[in-house]
Parts: sequence; structure tokens; C-alpha cells
Amino acid sequence: MLHTVLSDSSQYLGAVIDSDYVASIVGSLRGSRIDDRIDVNHQPRAWGGVFPDPIPVTFPVLSSDDKSKTIPDIAEFQGRLFLNEKAYQGLKPVIESDGEFIPATVDGENGYIFTPLRKAEDVDGLDGSLSKKNEWEDVEHLAFLEDQVRGFNLFRAEYTACMRLYCQESFKGAVQNANLTGLYFSPDLANIFPEERASVTRIN
Repeated sequence: MLHTVLSDSSQYLGAVIDSDYVASIVGSLRGSRIDDRIDVNHQPRAWGGVFPDPIPVTFPVLSSDDKSKTIPDIAEFQGRLFLNEKAYQGLKPVIESDGEFIPATVDGENGYIFTPLRKAEDVDGLDGSLSKKNEWEDVEHLAFLEDQVRGFNLFRAEYTACMRLYCQESFKGAVQNANLTGLYFSPDLANIFPEERASVTRIN
């Protein structure tokens, strides 16, 4: 079974890449290196060699509701993952063939940003007969050909602008086995805000 990977925002803070650091290395959003702005370019591309230092990542408290939340071991944001050292050690063997890790830092602690480089369309894995968008281009139904994407533990889809992250049971199991906090998984691939909590698997 395939799942959508989601951050558990009810319990944990969300990850944000430090835009000031990114701009200091590659320039402003109006500059010639806009494609190197990892904070705004979410497409599947490699980032190795672009940034000389670990990229600062923050977990800001944005509202009073956030004051009771903590920094997770792993967070999904805009089709990527942030992993602390524990998550990196536990998940690297499972997902390293599916994308690229680059060093990050949070409050002086080592971490990693993982950019998935696999897309369902690369292997003709989108089920076009079952996937559907409405008149506003919102995804109403989403399906993949599971035999086609079987070789990916983590992947994205052009159909959802590479802004969502999908996984196999192998990734979900690895997160659970490593006792990592921060994620939940939904089998409803088209719905990133599942209302039926019974259909959602929260990990730790």
C-alpha cells in the first residue's frame, strides 16, 4: 500500500529553511541564480555543491498554539524531509537511492535536508485513468500504478507539482522501527488534510 507522508502539525513545529542564509550564498529572488534558491525551488534537483556550509533550518513558533509543540525527529515540508541525526541514521539505508541528503543545522545540532529525486511519471507510474483534478486544478483523486513505482521507497509526482511526498510501506515501517517522531501517514493519496483520523497512522 502507498501512503502520503505528512507532518504531524498538531504536535510538532514545522521546518523552515533560513532564507537569509540562502540569499547570502546564491543571491536574491530577483537574481540570476533563482533556480538555486532551495527555499523556493521545490523541484526534484540535486543541491550538492551549491551551499558551502550546512543550511540553517528553523522551527518557528508562529502562534500561541505552537508554544506547546516541540521539534520533531523528522518533518515533511513542501515535498522534502528534514531529518535530525537520529532520523538520518535510521532512514538513510532505506531512502538514499531515492534522493539526496545535504547537511543542515538546527540550533547548533546536525541535521539533513532530503530532496526526493524520483517522480512517478519517470516510470509511467501515474494512473491517469483514476487521477482527477477539478476545475480549479485541485487534486480530487490520485492513484499510482503500484507495480511501476515499486522501486521507489519515496517519490513525488509532477501531477501534484512535486509538492507532496508518497511512500511505500517500507518507509513507513522504517520510521516506526526507528521510533521517530513527527510524521503521520494517510492512504488517501489525494487528501493532505484527512478528516477521518481512523484512516491515518500517526507514528510515535
